[in-house]
Amino acid sequence: MNKLIRKLFFKGDKIKTFFISRLKQSQIQESVFLKTGDSTHDISKHHGMICLDPFCVAVWLPSRQLAAIADKATTIQFKKGGKLNASINVSLIEKIVTTNGALILFKVEKVKNYQLNPLHRLVFFAYLLKSPKNTYNSRKVINALYSYPRSIIIVSYLDENYCNIFPMDIHSHIEEEGLYILGLRTTNVTLDKILAAKKVVVCDTDSADINIIYDLGKHPSTSPTPVEKMPFSTKSSELFGFPVPDFSGSYKEIEIIRHRKMGFHMLLVGKVVNVKQIKPGPFSFYHISFLQFQNSNYNSVEAVY
Repeated sequence: MNKLIRKLFFKGDKIKTFFISRLKQSQIQESVFLKTGDSTHDISKHHGMICLDPFCVAVWLPSRQLAAIADKATTIQFKKGGKLNASINVSLIEKIVTTNGALILFKVEKVKNYQLNPLHRLVFFAYLLKSPKNTYNSRKVINALYSYPRSIIIVSYLDENYCNIFPMDIHSHIEEEGLYILGLRTTNVTLDKILAAKKVVVCDTDSADINIIYDLGKHPSTSPTPVEKMPFSTKSSELFGFPVPDFSGSYKEIEIIRHRKMGFHMLLVGKVVNVKQIKPGPFSFYHISFLQFQNSNYNSVEAVY
C-alpha cells in the first residue's frame, strides 16, 4: 500500500525528510523574506536555523531596517519565483546589537506549508513521514525551514589532546557583518572545547563523497576518529592550524565572541577572521525538504543513511 501511495502522489520517490543536492550558492532558486507590518525584507543571505528544539531562527538586519521589528507580528516567508511555499510565524526572543545592525533571535510559533496541494501534504505529513521520533507539527516546521536549501558544512576543531571533524547544516554566514552563527547540540562534547578555545574552522563540502560526510556525522564526539584514519587527507588552516579536508574548496577561521543556550542547541556567534578560497566557485551539498524538491529541477545525490 505504501508503495502504491508513493507512486500515486510522489512519482514513487522514497519518502525521506530531505533530498540532497550538490549546488553552488548562485544556483539556489529559492528566497526567504522577513515580513513585519508593512515591511518586507529579503533575508536569504541574512538568516539561519539555530535550534531544532524548540525551533528557533536567527535573522540579521542592518540598522536602517531595525525599526520595523518593534512589537509587530512577524512572519518568515519561503518563496520561489514569487510563489509562497511555506511561512512561519515567529516571536521575538532577543536582539543582539552588532556593528552595523542586529542579530535578532526568533522562536517559531506557527507554520503553514503550501507546496503541492492539501491532499499531498496531508498524506505526506500524517502518513508517509509519520514517526514516533517526531510530531506532526515538527514535520511541518522542518519542511518549511528546509524549503530554502541548507548547505552542509564541515566543522573542524583541534587541540593538544583532541580533534573532531563533523558535518552540520544549522549555521549561517552573515557576510555583510563578518559574522558566522552555528547551532551545536549541547550534548556534543566538542562544544565545550570550542567555547573554551573560542575558535573553530568551517569548511565547505565541494568535492566530497556524500557517504563520507554522513559517516563523519555518526562518529561519537566523545571519541572521534583520529585524523590519520580519516578516508581523506587534510591540511592545516592558516591561522589556527586546524585540519581542513582535501575535498573542501574554501574554509573560514572563526573566533567565537558570544554564545547562548537556545534549548537543545547552543548558539555560537563568531567573527570571521580569515577566509581562504582554495577553488573558485566551490560547490556544497545542500539539504532540501522533500516537498520543496518535488517542484525543483535540482539533481538528487543519493546517500546511505
